[in-house]
Amino acid sequence: MRMKRIALWSLPLVVVASVLVIRQHYINRPSAFDPQMQLAPYHAGMSLREVYDTFPRNGAARARLRLLQDNTLAWAARWDVLAAAKQSIDVSYFILKQDIFGVAFLGHLLHKAEQGVKVRILLDAYGSKLSRRPEGNDLLDTLVNTGNVEVRMFRPLYMRALEGILNLSLAVTVASEHDKILVVDGERAITGGRNIATEYFVQPDEAKMVFTDLGVEIADPTVVAALHSAFETQYLSDSAQPVTRERLNLASQRRILQLAYRAMDAWMRGNGPPSESGDKAGAEDVKLLQSLHRIASLQGALRSPLAPYFEAETRVLDSTTRYKAPDDVITQAVTRLVKSAREEIFIQNPYVVIPDEAIDVMASASRHEVPIILFTNSPASADSAVSQAFFLQQWPRLLAGVPSLRLYANAEKQMIHSKLASFDHVLSLVGTYNLSPLSMATNSEVVLAVWSRELADRLTRGPRQRLAAGQPRVFRYAIERNPDGSPRLDDNGQPVVAFGPRDHTNLEDMKKLKVLRKALQAADLLPGVSSFF
Repeated sequence: MRMKRIALWSLPLVVVASVLVIRQHYINRPSAFDPQMQLAPYHAGMSLREVYDTFPRNGAARARLRLLQDNTLAWAARWDVLAAAKQSIDVSYFILKQDIFGVAFLGHLLHKAEQGVKVRILLDAYGSKLSRRPEGNDLLDTLVNTGNVEVRMFRPLYMRALEGILNLSLAVTVASEHDKILVVDGERAITGGRNIATEYFVQPDEAKMVFTDLGVEIADPTVVAALHSAFETQYLSDSAQPVTRERLNLASQRRILQLAYRAMDAWMRGNGPPSESGDKAGAEDVKLLQSLHRIASLQGALRSPLAPYFEAETRVLDSTTRYKAPDDVITQAVTRLVKSAREEIFIQNPYVVIPDEAIDVMASASRHEVPIILFTNSPASADSAVSQAFFLQQWPRLLAGVPSLRLYANAEKQMIHSKLASFDHVLSLVGTYNLSPLSMATNSEVVLAVWSRELADRLTRGPRQRLAAGQPRVFRYAIERNPDGSPRLDDNGQPVVAFGPRDHTNLEDMKKLKVLRKALQAADLLPGVSSFF
């Protein structure tokens, strides 16, 4: 009896001790960051070129690059890169959907694995819904059971919940693996804003939701090695949990993976579907395969040669997943570039929720009278109501604090998802980094920094043409200003809007966003939430 009493009395201590051990193991463990990816020291007054020279020396003076702007070209390039694999394929994506693109992509990886190619896949458990569906898990199990494929889930949902509770932090819960990296044989790689899903690779008339996005294919061993290092930093971390090999695979998805691969390959080569597709596939599988034939833009896409490479000096910026740490490599690099630019800053980004510190940095460029152009989504085109709710409240204050800023909003159905920036028409950033707290302080991100006037011109040419076309495709948001250029304020001290989202957005949508914003303001009072927002 006495032993039982002692055990019961000590139970709270055991629980507390266990929590502390778990917290130390999962929360306070330092990231396995590659020291070669750090920035060199910086001092105020550096030129743009001097700032670029502080970036990690992991790139090449003349890297071979292929710009992937068109959605069809972007998918054809991935298919071509996978087909060329002889030894290894490393893949990391935030989102991989169980649609025809996701299943065909996995089918291609299965095909290469069965040829003896070693494949490693890293998917984010929060972004990829594939892992939350039984048949999705079966697809991954089928790959793992080949013996040539390793699959890891980054921060499974149970781990996120535990860590979020232990830290009372929303940032800890949502911190994710946001990289999009494909590396083949250590020789070719693709990165940029695209995930693996229909909306990233079809044309505007072929799906309900279609994204305008951007990526780059790299054929240079030094730059590819840096991207491979960024992949391994996340893949080999404690937060990446292996999908174990099944001893008995009761629901193999090998057939649908093979069919999806062959159907996609045949369609892109200008042929019809494999003759056995309708006979051997189930009803859902047939529906999946038939969805391919509604994508006319892909038919014969591999018959045309891909665009030629061009050469440019390129470096890789990599930020690992972290919790509430806005001093990562990419954020530091962007801050330095904004402060050193003297001719123009051009930014296209889908999600704009800028902290006060970032507004102050942009204001420093404005004091040098540097024109800043920011092109983002409006409520009419955005896929994230949360980011829009914040943006609607913030944008007038952003214009008030940064006088040289011109703010444009996309009003077309086709959403902007590309993340690009150009500084002084010569230095470009292309990658996964958004202008939001998720990218700035929690998620892993990867960005290519390219010193090339040719690339800067090619990247911004299309967006500039859209801005020049103006309404109704694009709207410029503005606040009223006094004769001396200062912002005109209302009785509450807020900037007076001259033209904004309310002037072109459906009234019901605006009401919903207003309700959401109030809910977020209420949530901001909860423990662990205010530090994230």
